[in-house]
Amino acid sequence: MIHKARGSEKAFWSIISAVFLGNFLAILNTSTTNIAVPGFMAEFSTQLPAAQWTITGFMLAAGAAAPAAGWFGARFGYKRVYIAALSGFFIFSVMCILSISIEMLITARLMQGIFSGIIMPATLTLIYQTVDRSRQAFGMSLWSMSSALAPAVGPVLAGFLIDLFDWRALFYFNLPVAAIAMAAAIKFLPDTDRGEKTPFDLWGLVFSFGGSILLLTAFAQAGTWGWIDEKTLAMIGLGSILLALFVKRELKIEFPLLNFSVFAHRKFAYGIILNAVLSIALYAGAFLVPIFLQTSLDLGALETGLIMVPGAMVMAFFTPITGRLYNQTGPVPLIVSGLIVMGVGTFMMGNLTLQTTALYVIIWTSIRYLGIALCNMPIINVGMAAVPKDLAGYASALNNWTRQCIASLSIALFSGLLAYRSNQHIQAGMDASSASAVAAGDVFYISLIPLILALPLTLLLREKRHFKKTGHLAGREVKNQ
Repeated sequence: MIHKARGSEKAFWSIISAVFLGNFLAILNTSTTNIAVPGFMAEFSTQLPAAQWTITGFMLAAGAAAPAAGWFGARFGYKRVYIAALSGFFIFSVMCILSISIEMLITARLMQGIFSGIIMPATLTLIYQTVDRSRQAFGMSLWSMSSALAPAVGPVLAGFLIDLFDWRALFYFNLPVAAIAMAAAIKFLPDTDRGEKTPFDLWGLVFSFGGSILLLTAFAQAGTWGWIDEKTLAMIGLGSILLALFVKRELKIEFPLLNFSVFAHRKFAYGIILNAVLSIALYAGAFLVPIFLQTSLDLGALETGLIMVPGAMVMAFFTPITGRLYNQTGPVPLIVSGLIVMGVGTFMMGNLTLQTTALYVIIWTSIRYLGIALCNMPIINVGMAAVPKDLAGYASALNNWTRQCIASLSIALFSGLLAYRSNQHIQAGMDASSASAVAAGDVFYISLIPLILALPLTLLLREKRHFKKTGHLAGREVKNQ
């Protein structure tokens, strides 16, 4: 039986609110945990390398699970999968609250990450399956706002909750938000198609997970082991082989976990590369700024969060504007402008020292977030719009897998580079606080490289644009399950 999703302004905002809450919650749980790491170390009497796995393990699990989202969505329908993933996220937030050891907390965070990795591509696909094409760019800008806003507001929320209560408050906060998101999804999201029974590619999941975790560990430990140490090189080599086997397998089997045929659409392939660059830039700031403020300037969690609020407000203000501009300018001017603005802000953040003021950090992190607001949605939308709707689920899973893997590896790499550069500056005669501050600036400079390399690629997205008006504001025909 076929019915039409309600084509009204109210239906549009109902659908967006349902996917916004879930996506925001999934991404929020990366940035809030950055602030909580010192609390984990104190609570469980553990060191930074172990406590850091509450962050990197979550992101790794999210990246490893993302390929499965396309299969689950195609098999059971994306609405069902989204609600089930929110339920799992709720359950393991409770397990985080009940953790009595760092090992239990890391395990619960890994499970949270798995459900997060399914939530993010599911919400993206639901926009393309339930919102009329004429409204998809604006809908994507709002979805992008949830993706980019969460790392920005996470630190201030975490700082407030931790200072007022303790780190468990972060996971208590998840519970009502996840419950509201589930209720909104059940009430507002139109039903989506269920597919035929197809075999699950377990070996593909093993290869992708194994390769990702080996590369992550290598980058995370390279600062301690050394970049040319045999353990580092062995893990990078074996991880790369496993990922290569994963790609080779997916290209050959009839029912792949990730359908790499979407790369035949040129603009999707370019969008994936730009998406990876944006992830590096986004998580460079989310990771380095809190560490600089708390380690070098000795600020508290709440002060750190407050310093990052203006950037969040800038992004919240400009992201919907980007969605409105997209249909007028196309993606290229917005992406180029965003990359340039991000590059300027990143360059200025490379000048960090112990004398750097909070105002300086506020100004230049806000500039960086303005750049992210300008290009985040156009990068995702230009790629997804090039893919047929029947492959949208696989495309969004691949998009999210790339972003999560790059983000995980970026944080691990930045952590290793930060430790490496700090040690170099200490050996040159700096005290620990000064060395840490200057090292953070060094890593910001390094993160400029992919932004510069991405600029020429953006020009390949240019296209002739044709528009036609449609009477529908939200919704399209979907099959009832």
